[in-house]
Amino acid sequence: MILAARGLRVIFRDRVEAGERLADELKDFLREDSVVYGVARGGVIVGDAVARRLGCLLDVVVVKKIGAPFNPELAVAAVTEYGDVAVEEEVASFYGITREQIMRHASAQLATLKRRAETFRSAGSGVDPAGRVAAVIDDGLATGTTMIAAVQSIRKKGPAKLIASAPVASTTAASKLRPIVDELVCPFIEEEFYAVGEFYENFSQVTDEEVIRCLSRKR
Repeated sequence: MILAARGLRVIFRDRVEAGERLADELKDFLREDSVVYGVARGGVIVGDAVARRLGCLLDVVVVKKIGAPFNPELAVAAVTEYGDVAVEEEVASFYGITREQIMRHASAQLATLKRRAETFRSAGSGVDPAGRVAAVIDDGLATGTTMIAAVQSIRKKGPAKLIASAPVASTTAASKLRPIVDELVCPFIEEEFYAVGEFYENFSQVTDEEVIRCLSRKR
């Protein structure tokens, strides 16, 4: 249920409701042997709602944004637990941040990301997506950089079909993702987009314990 609308913007009650609505958009793409990858942390809550509604397998992909050297809050790239890096080329160019600087910061994050991924999967082993339909899901796509890094990693695992999906995305993020996935499934693509949280009534921080609890559920 959508609680309110502001022009083209949509407000979801929380990530669970957003995931349940997203499941309706994904039902023609996913089967019981399909794999849903939630982008940790918030995307796991959305992905869990999708997986429960459609009876899919659930796994996680851990991604961290890389801040600019002089401003950690300004995302210039994102790196996954597998070492795949997506760069905000315009931001990097504007501020004179080199690829070498970005890769150095990315390499420094890898050990932490791998430990976090192991902790999340401690309740059960990961899922092999080879030959399956795989959907990578986040709670929203602002710049798209985090999702780009995630789908690059999952693509290397050999899924039969790769889907990027979120309840809401900016037009910029959508345009970046369409050429690199088989399907982009996003019910609300907004031109006026400031932050993912503005589309949720409850966008509280997700804990590691919540992620582990979602991943430990039997499918």
